[in-house]
Order: sequence, then C-alpha cells, then structure tokens
Amino acid sequence: MANRKRNTKPKGRINRPEVSDSPKPSSSPDTPDLSPLQWTPYARAIATVLILVYLFVVLIGPLANPIASKYFSGPIARQLAPLHRILFLGHGYRFFGPDPGPTHRLVFRGVKKDGSKFEGFFPDRRNQNPRLLYHRWFMLSETLFVEHANQANSNFLKNRQVEYEQQAARLASENRTNQLRQLKLDRQLELRYYQRASERTDFLANSVARVLLDSHQATSIELFSQERSIPFPEEVADGLKLNSEQLLLPPIKIGELDTHGYRAANLADPNTLRGSK
Repeated sequence: MANRKRNTKPKGRINRPEVSDSPKPSSSPDTPDLSPLQWTPYARAIATVLILVYLFVVLIGPLANPIASKYFSGPIARQLAPLHRILFLGHGYRFFGPDPGPTHRLVFRGVKKDGSKFEGFFPDRRNQNPRLLYHRWFMLSETLFVEHANQANSNFLKNRQVEYEQQAARLASENRTNQLRQLKLDRQLELRYYQRASERTDFLANSVARVLLDSHQATSIELFSQERSIPFPEEVADGLKLNSEQLLLPPIKIGELDTHGYRAANLADPNTLRGSK
C-alpha cells in the first residue's frame, strides 16, 4: 500500500510575507519622530523669546512718545533709541489718537523764471499717491510746523535773559555758589537748545524750499504753515465737511528762498508772519 504524505500545513492559517532579518529602528517616547518642518523645543523657545523682545521694543515706541514715564518708558526708550532708529520703530502712534488735534499743511508761493506766479500746498491727496506717500508729506508738513512753533522769538529771549541776570545777581549777593553754578549751567543748556532748534528749523525749511524751487523751475519761493482746525460735532451734523475751507486759519510764514539764499521769517514781528492772499 502506497504511503501518502501528510499535509503538514496547518488549517485556517493565512500565509504571511516573509519578514526581513534587518533590524527596524526602535522608537521610544523620549525621542519623538520630528518632520523636517517641525522645530525642536529649544529652537521654539529661542524664537518665542526673540518675538517677545521684538514686541516689547515695538510697544516702547508709543509708550515713550510723546509723553514718556519718568521712571519706566522714558529711561528704557533712551537705551533702545539706537535700535528704534535702525528698525524704524519709534513711531508716535499717539499722534493719531485719541485726540489728534488740528492738522497743518505747508503752503508755498513762488515766482517762476518767466515771471508767472504759482501757489500750492502739501500734503495734497490729488497729487500724492499712494496713501503712504501722502502720509510722508503729511509728516513733513507737521514736522515743519512743530519745529517752527517751538522756536523762541527775540522778545522772549530778551525777557529770559533779564530773568536770568536778576536771579544770578540775587544768588551771588546771598553767596549761594552751588545754586549759582547750577543756574549758569541750566542757562547754557537752554541757550544751546534754542540755537539748535533754530538751526534745525532753518535747515529743514531750506531743504524743502530748494526741492520746491527746482521742481517748479522758480526763482523764489515762500513757505507758510497753515492750520486746519477740527470742527465741532454740531458743525459736522449741520453738514460742514472736514475739508472745508472754513476750517483753515491764516497761514504763518516760515521763511523764503531766492537767489540770495534762505531767510527765516522774523518771529519778533507777528505782522510779517501772516501771509496775504
């Protein structure tokens, strides 16, 4: 009787592919599987610190400008001033709110080479586009106004000199040498501030006047600062437009430029400052 081979294959078992003998990389909870775009906790911590520092520097700008805290934002802002200038972060956001106050535009009047006269102003939304360019001209007109308004006229300087001499004579008669020394130092700083303010204003106004002189092919040009007041809510409710000419005050002369050079307006005589139409 022929011997039959026994079927050694177990019933009900599914054939499986052969498994390679090469070892698989072991994974443990301590070594997470990081994708190429996923940061390590160390890199994430460094990025978080840098972002927080940057936000702190950004916030110090509006906190320190224009009214800074004497014991917090002011000292910190002075230390961060170089970084603010490099990154252009020292913005005066309080300029736009909550009470921005009246605005100021720069009016220029000149004479061209052919003898014709012209007049214009900036910022002007009709000529300065896009909005960012208009904003830059707006900041320039406001800076000119602020610098010019902060100048001291000759009458004020004379009165300050008289006050200083009287106070110095009183301290000298009372033999208060320390107070007298401090008074002289404060007076020197005050005079230096007035001088630098005047030089800064003249330099800025002269630069603007030269640009306008070249762009209009003119022989002479005058600069004026004109304020646009803010209407009352009742006036707006009655239909007064924000760009109405009624809100414009008479222009105040800053200076003029011609072939003889730039000359600042005489601050001691208010009658010479008002521009006539």
